[in-house]
Amino acid sequence: MVLKVISVVGLLTLTACVAKESVSVPSSSVLEAGDIRAELQAPVLVEKETEISSEVLFLLMTAEIAGQREQYGIALDGYLRAAQQVKDPEVIKRAAKIALFVQDPDKLKQALDLWQEVEPDSVDVRFLTAVAALNAGDRALALESIEFVLLNDPQVFDEKALALIKSLNDQPSVDLAQSIFVELSAKYPANAQLFFVQALLDAQSNNVPQAQLNISQALALKPDWPKASLLQAQLYISKRDLAAATSVLQGVVAKQDNVQIRERIAQLLMQQERWVEAEEALQSLIENDPENDELKFKLALVYLQTNKEAQAREGLLALVTKEPFKDKASFYLARMDAANKRYNEALIWFDGVKTEPFKYEAEMNSLLILMEQERYAVAIDKIASLKAAYPEKINNFSLFESEAYSRLGEHQKGFDVLSNALLSDPDNEKILFARALLADKVGDMQTLEADLLYLIEKDPNDSKALNALGYTLVDKTTRYREAQAYLDRAIAIRPNEPIIMDSYGWLLFKLNRYEESLSYLQKAYEMEPQAEIAGHLVEVLWVLQRQDQAKAVLLRALAKNPEDKMLLEVQVRLLGVR
Repeated sequence: MVLKVISVVGLLTLTACVAKESVSVPSSSVLEAGDIRAELQAPVLVEKETEISSEVLFLLMTAEIAGQREQYGIALDGYLRAAQQVKDPEVIKRAAKIALFVQDPDKLKQALDLWQEVEPDSVDVRFLTAVAALNAGDRALALESIEFVLLNDPQVFDEKALALIKSLNDQPSVDLAQSIFVELSAKYPANAQLFFVQALLDAQSNNVPQAQLNISQALALKPDWPKASLLQAQLYISKRDLAAATSVLQGVVAKQDNVQIRERIAQLLMQQERWVEAEEALQSLIENDPENDELKFKLALVYLQTNKEAQAREGLLALVTKEPFKDKASFYLARMDAANKRYNEALIWFDGVKTEPFKYEAEMNSLLILMEQERYAVAIDKIASLKAAYPEKINNFSLFESEAYSRLGEHQKGFDVLSNALLSDPDNEKILFARALLADKVGDMQTLEADLLYLIEKDPNDSKALNALGYTLVDKTTRYREAQAYLDRAIAIRPNEPIIMDSYGWLLFKLNRYEESLSYLQKAYEMEPQAEIAGHLVEVLWVLQRQDQAKAVLLRALAKNPEDKMLLEVQVRLLGVR
């Protein structure tokens, strides 16, 4: 009888009679786990009629079931034994591919020898022979097989070569393949595909300069080859030369329009902050695909960069009810409102962000707004819930919490929060530095000095720690010689940092070197007119009998910082004004 077996179900219904049967297997050049699984779970279709026995049918049935269960060793045995009996090229091909996948060289050789016997001119068998030979280190056989594929299937040689590269097991196999392609290039110097493949191998080995040389040679031989141009662009991207990559891709679409490449160009333009060009590119893409929400979202982000707030808002509002854009659109709408100090609206939008990766950033931005609004108690309550939701970020929230307590004037609570955080992360530099600053406010000089000295020991060039310790010693003690040692190092590292210049100027004031002090403090104040720097400058001007200048600086500083305690104290002490 003649049966057409189209699935495992069909095989299970067969009796022990003789059938006319064959197996057709979808071809797959790249032997990855997903490919093998898909291939073995595909229906076994009859393509031609071949007399086979019930024993062979049983072997095929067993092999297919084993393959579906990912029992590849059993599947290989079944297909290979069946292949040896019926010598069907499709059955042999499947046995060979599984043998290569499970890295069984002996059974792979049996399958390939059998396949070449049945189909001596098959490009597929030579391809798999090349893969096996490269992995086995057999240069002569690999060279012979690759050259056969090159000469007999030139139209898709580069695709087969790419599949071959992906099938290699280790770096020695890749190096052997590279040397073979170099030899073939010397033999066939006008073949652009060989240089293209060499570039692929160079790229896989992270030899970008050599890859660029080879892809340039390929394009010199075949200038209008999009695939080679795409590889050249990718190599430029790997070197972070985005402008060159963009130029190459623009050249490709000028010769042959391709929507995917045009989208890549738009993305590259955005990465380079070439906003006007990116805007034009995205608008053109949207004209051809008006329902593409991803492009609309990118265009809205570009509008944000080109200060077209109305267009950006319109685009984001159109997407805020759509998945997967709801959270992203809400996040950027919130940022727009926050930038324009529409804090309540921003908080509503941030609260609408429910999923990562935007939710955590939304929560952090909400905390910043609450701090800006001086809603410190609300921020502290929010932090408690965030610590539970993001235990891995607890130290970030501890920094916020301590700052909120400090601004409420509850410095000890802020200090305690940071001390508790250090119990689980004793080397956290940000927390150590923040605790040192709070230690000053709670009068704990011992902890302040210990924390800052520890940071300096870890990093002798930590200019912030050097400055903080030096300034504290100047301002709170008479240990001026020690203070100068730290501040000399800090100012050598950051000579134009206003805060460090202020500290150094204040040290010179304490050492009665007033003119030198004035030089540092004036420059620091010009660069960054902070209240504390203003207070120090007023003190020096007053001592130098420049009272009018001192008053002018003080009044300007108080106009900007009317509640600053230091400036108010200076005003009372020097001017007698309360």
